Amino acid sequence: MRKFSILAIFIMAAGMLLSACSSSGKQSAGSANPSSASSSESAASSTQSKEEIPIKLWVYPMMNGINGDGAGNPDDWAKEYARRFKEEHPNANVTVELLDWAGGTEKIDISVAAGSPPDLVYTINNFGGVTKYGKMGVLEPIDPFLMQSDWDDYSDAVKGAIKYGDNAYMWPWLKMVSGIAVNMDLFKERNATDLLPLDRPLRDWTFDEFLAAAQATTFNRSGGSNPDVFGTVVWAKDAPFYMYLNGLTNGGNIVNEAFDQSTITDAKFSAGIQYTIDLANKHKVAPPGGAGISAMNAKEMFLNQQVAMMPDAPFLLEEVKKAPKPFEVGFVAPPHGDQQPTAAWNNVGGFIVFKQKDEEKKQLVMDFARFITNSENSKIVKQIGTFPARNSSGNVYEGDPVMTYFDELSKYGDSLFSRSFGLVDVGDWEKELQAMLTGGKKVEDSLASLDKTLQEKLK
Repeated sequence: MRKFSILAIFIMAAGMLLSACSSSGKQSAGSANPSSASSSESAASSTQSKEEIPIKLWVYPMMNGINGDGAGNPDDWAKEYARRFKEEHPNANVTVELLDWAGGTEKIDISVAAGSPPDLVYTINNFGGVTKYGKMGVLEPIDPFLMQSDWDDYSDAVKGAIKYGDNAYMWPWLKMVSGIAVNMDLFKERNATDLLPLDRPLRDWTFDEFLAAAQATTFNRSGGSNPDVFGTVVWAKDAPFYMYLNGLTNGGNIVNEAFDQSTITDAKFSAGIQYTIDLANKHKVAPPGGAGISAMNAKEMFLNQQVAMMPDAPFLLEEVKKAPKPFEVGFVAPPHGDQQPTAAWNNVGGFIVFKQKDEEKKQLVMDFARFITNSENSKIVKQIGTFPARNSSGNVYEGDPVMTYFDELSKYGDSLFSRSFGLVDVGDWEKELQAMLTGGKKVEDSLASLDKTLQEKLK
């Protein structure tokens, strides 16, 4: 994943406070009789040894300062968590190493190949960590350390993100979701606000309704025949998951529920991708030359009010404030196919634990992962504009209508889509988008090429 990817750049890891569970008092998430062991009892069980136990934590530089408020260094927050965890677990010696967004996944791969991976590392769905390392058998399942109360605290979208096969491998910490950002000023200028689904509770709408809104906001300011403002934007470079989303919202998906077969060539997914390509090539409601447009180019056009609608996350609001001419932004759900339910791109970030040889150390690493991701500590993710993965963390954006809306939309995220997206290299997704947008390949042919890659990865 590239450093620049719109969503990936806003993620990281952190937390404080203790909520551990002992190996003797633990039940798996599927147990009918979850453990009632207290956190203090659990802490005691994992700190029986007086010998210092080293734990390597690798994270990305997503926030600065102890509290993530920007006042400090990019590893301060993680080092603070390590310090506070040690207060409850004196034998824990946690060291923190920062990964680079551009090469972090490669560094992890190299460490795994060398047989010396970190103990605990932060990852997100579309990095494909749970799938890739779970398939390789180099991760510790967290099921024996999850209590029923943990499992019940996660939404279905989060649950789907942390599993590979029959096992859960990620301690979820945050969730993200994207919708459609709307330039309300442009819609008012075109007297087209009635075409937006703003009066619906989830602000959901169909492909046909989205197209009508895009056509109404594609125009030439001076009255010429060639538009200089477009209703939406279609691009092929960087963050390509947005461009494939219509396959999901049309009722398809990249892989099946069992995560062992590609479904990307199914008729519904294919028709959804055809709709994306048609927005640019047939309906011409997107800027021409989409094959060469990047996600950054798309955002620049939106900020310059040359595009009325584009998929993005709430972080965009801060960028709009700094635009050449700030404007009002609204958010709505991604459009969906006729008779299809609402679906959204979502991402879940959390911590995976690599294989441990020592049982005492394994327990301690799992305790630390739980510590970082408990309901209180997870609230810090507000500092990076994301949402806690645990429902019990509550609405950390109370009083903020935009973030409250996105929190509701996150319930419609499809983690199967985002997790399977990580099976294919970003460059391959981009290459096929470029081929479709230039007319070099038909949609079904490009999806057939991706299908071959997916089937190989799923073997």
